Amino acid sequence: MNKILQSIVVVLLFAGCKLGDDNLPDKTQEGKKTFGCYVNGEKFHPNYRSASDGLNYYGDKGLSIMVWQYKKSFASDVYLKITIDGYPIEEGKTYRLGAFSDSLGAYGEFSYYEWQTGSDGIRFGNPIVYRTSEQYFGELTISKHDPELRIVSGVFWFDVWTEERAVVKIRDGRFDMQYNMK
Repeated sequence: MNKILQSIVVVLLFAGCKLGDDNLPDKTQEGKKTFGCYVNGEKFHPNYRSASDGLNYYGDKGLSIMVWQYKKSFASDVYLKITIDGYPIEEGKTYRLGAFSDSLGAYGEFSYYEWQTGSDGIRFGNPIVYRTSEQYFGELTISKHDPELRIVSGVFWFDVWTEERAVVKIRDGRFDMQYNMK
């Protein structure tokens, strides 16, 4: 009886798990060009990035990461952006992702397009953009910055408040990227 019960528990555990595609990339620090997180519990792992591979590094003036992935739940590409503006990037440092309006600021951004069809039949998108604030904020920790190999790795999380009076939670974020100097 005990072996039957153990077998049922094992089957139930594996039946409830999705293998493979639901996993985020490992937290590496080798410049493996990875990025992943969860957006309201849904995996966000971009399958394409911008021409600069999503990471722009500006030396003592900061960095910007922008990636996107098509999401059925939004019927649009969903964009995530993390910016550190005016600060040098320091390994081991945690940056507060707060209000966008700070002149020297670090912030997170979540956006997508709301698609409409005009009277002429042409389809167009209105960008819907939400940013971190003093009340809805997050953190970015740089776990590795190697200027010689041009690698930046880190972990992050942040929240944004939407017009629909809902919080979008970005969690378990991690990236391991290489950069070109801007």
